[in-house]
Amino acid sequence: MAKKSNLRFQTANELSVIHASYVVGTGARCTDQATEEKLAPPTSQINTRLASSMIDVSRFWSALFAEVAAGNPIRVSCEAALSAAGCSELQIESTAAALCSQLDDCRIALSGRFPKLQEQLKLRAGPLRDRWQTYGPGLLIESAKLIWHSAPPEQWWPENVDCLLVQPFRGGDGGFDSGSKRIWIEAMLTDPDPVVTEVIRLAYLTTQVAIGQHLEQSLGPGGLQSDQPEGFGSGTLRQSLLPWDLGTVPIVLKAAKNLGLHTQHDLPVQKTIELWRLGDGEVASVVASWWQQWGDRDVAMPVSLKALSQAMKPLAERRQASRLHDNA
Repeated sequence: MAKKSNLRFQTANELSVIHASYVVGTGARCTDQATEEKLAPPTSQINTRLASSMIDVSRFWSALFAEVAAGNPIRVSCEAALSAAGCSELQIESTAAALCSQLDDCRIALSGRFPKLQEQLKLRAGPLRDRWQTYGPGLLIESAKLIWHSAPPEQWWPENVDCLLVQPFRGGDGGFDSGSKRIWIEAMLTDPDPVVTEVIRLAYLTTQVAIGQHLEQSLGPGGLQSDQPEGFGSGTLRQSLLPWDLGTVPIVLKAAKNLGLHTQHDLPVQKTIELWRLGDGEVASVVASWWQQWGDRDVAMPVSLKALSQAMKPLAERRQASRLHDNA
């Protein structure tokens, strides 16, 4: 039996600042209006400077998040993010200096909103860590069995996965970086949904790290890379064009059901995909239909994922045609 990953929970004060700034700066839905109001001025200034220099705003925020999550200093993270977002080499140093000043304004603003953020995160860490220690190992074991039809490889799970806990600003959120074996999650005190719990989300994110590690071992460090980041705020690119991220949603939900963590007759696949922001209602519907057809078949996961990829093509083609029509 494959050994389970040990999740090493860490509070992430600095990453919480970047997470909040990312949410507000990219216009994502924020559940904390007071934080949104405090961060709107400095993040708007950052976006204006980026746009005026023809720098990809969204890519900058995503790369910045990944760099800070990796533990790099803000100045180093800014320069790396600017480079990833298309900033001219001649402008990186001066632009990074200005952005660091504005990011410091973000930190000061958030400190005013949460003067004891570090202490709050420590308190929030306890309940989630306790629930994981109770249910998490079993979820990992069961998920691996379902992916590998009861015969997972010995080295399937990374020995350790760092779990960075950030202040909630979206009512539940998380992401992963398989290359550095880390995940992050908003430290929610209660589950946003009584069936799709945060412990299941943790199992899902840890599974994505295991998949990324396995694909890198199978395909090599270069792999088949797409142009989409792995997860929210992650800078590591996917190693496969197969939709592992969507296909493993019903896997972890079924693992949770097998362990008695929920009693839903029909797995809440659509609800989960939308709740975790992995896709909209149309994407969720395709995945749910695919699982009904393929969930009980005794076939290798890549084979069933090819079927999911094919099922997703008409949706992608319709959306591409709609974009071309809108731009005509």
